[in-house]
Amino acid sequence: MEPASDRPLALAFGAVADTYHHVRPAYFAPLLDRAQGALALGPNARVLDLGAGTGRLTRDLAARFESVVAVEPDDAMRTLIGVGTVLVGTAEAIPLADRSVDAVFVGEAFHWFDAPLALAEIARVFRPRGGLAVISTHWWETDPPLPEPALALLRHPYERRLEQRRPPWTDALPCSPFEPLRSERLEEEITVDAERLLALYSTTSSLAALESADREALLAGVRPLLAGPYRLPIKHELSWTRLV
Repeated sequence: MEPASDRPLALAFGAVADTYHHVRPAYFAPLLDRAQGALALGPNARVLDLGAGTGRLTRDLAARFESVVAVEPDDAMRTLIGVGTVLVGTAEAIPLADRSVDAVFVGEAFHWFDAPLALAEIARVFRPRGGLAVISTHWWETDPPLPEPALALLRHPYERRLEQRRPPWTDALPCSPFEPLRSERLEEEITVDAERLLALYSTTSSLAALESADREALLAGVRPLLAGPYRLPIKHELSWTRLV
């Protein structure tokens, strides 16, 4: 089966926006506590959720800060945000004035940005000593492991789109006006049944980029190969830095 959609991977998630919003693991509150403390952000800070998706992180930020701006390029994702100031835009062209935010949060999105352009734009909108917090969540390995025929079906769309994946964004940091990056990792786990696991896999970029009929056909091929329940060890990573 060949992927029929020509949508770039970075803009594929709108095709599964509602599923993405409801099944992706929540952002880990202790990690957000750590980010807020590391960047010394009080409740009156103005923060930007960049590449906000459906607003899962935006909502957590709105519970912590008085002023939250969400910037997201995808229409289907952006319409689900519903909190804060919601703007259409990209990391490479942030629709905010110079020196207008105290911090930028990026949840599971920086790997889609053109890192040099994005870092320059983030620096532009920062107030002095602005802080950047980048959150990554790794959840797709299972215990017990999936059978190899299921993994082969799920890998195929991913392998076909490898050329669309960018180099690590951290490669651009040495040439940017930011301090050296610091990182911290925390872990938790959840247990899901086969249907929830399939719903999660359907929200990965390579599956979301498929036409809906192709995506459903692939999932229908994987479904009989699963049993469950499956334990998902979720690895959360926070990376942070400040403007020099």
